[in-house]
Amino acid sequence: MAAVLGAAGLDVVDLDELFGTKSADLLLRADGRRRLVEVKAAGGAAQESLVGYLDRHLATWPQLRPDEQVEGGVLVVNHQHKLHPSERGPRVYSRPEFVTALTVPVLSTVELFNWWRQGDWCAIRAAVLGAETTTSLVPSAAPPAPQDRRRWPWRRDPARTR
Repeated sequence: MAAVLGAAGLDVVDLDELFGTKSADLLLRADGRRRLVEVKAAGGAAQESLVGYLDRHLATWPQLRPDEQVEGGVLVVNHQHKLHPSERGPRVYSRPEFVTALTVPVLSTVELFNWWRQGDWCAIRAAVLGAETTTSLVPSAAPPAPQDRRRWPWRRDPARTR
């Protein structure tokens, strides 16, 4: 995940290295803005309760870093990971009442992978930061070209994508 977001020109801090499991997985910084990123996985359909993890991290962030405010967060879910990426549903959640009530963006790893594969950095930045700041951010370097499009950049073991 950090590689994909970094390729899109975002400054990514691995919070697991700093705090362990006390906080979200990543902190994104761009243009003076900060957002937390929580990454979760689900073998099948994602449980709606996954959103609560991000909500708790947003609530406890001021105790961890009172001098570094965040303006929100993003939940990224690798749902249906027992299926090949081409067989997964495009959206993490589909129940209309729940989707309408969401207060944070929820992205699937499939969405992020497809934008990464296409080099659509603006789509990635808009999804995690909001559309209003995407034009001023330019990736610092081109991402590595995918040699095997079946292998996701954030997975170490290509066999796990099946």
